[in-house]
Amino acid sequence: MIADQIVIKLKVLTDIVPCHRMKSRSLTIKGHTLPLCARCTGILLGYLFFPLLLIVPINQPLWLGIVLNLPMVLDGWTQKRKLRLSNNPLRLTTGIVSGLGQSIIIVSISQGIISLVL
Repeated sequence: MIADQIVIKLKVLTDIVPCHRMKSRSLTIKGHTLPLCARCTGILLGYLFFPLLLIVPINQPLWLGIVLNLPMVLDGWTQKRKLRLSNNPLRLTTGIVSGLGQSIIIVSISQGIISLVL
């Protein structure tokens, strides 16, 4: 019963993510296809680094966050331009790296704003 409630809440959460949800580009685990594509799943997994970046007192530079987004952008762009064919493991990996990069960008900008205000 509790598991059903968790699944429903996760479904509502994934509904707000702007994803194309193509089954061919989604991960399948034990016969169950995830509701988001591999790239979006990776990005959300990369966001799990966000709390760690807030807690650990290591300042990551803004440029690092930007650079970590480039592999996903290149993967998606070259795939869209039909220069090559991507695959789900690569989409997942570049998504995770991008999610980490986005987390670094958010933390870096937030710390900059806080240092200006305080």
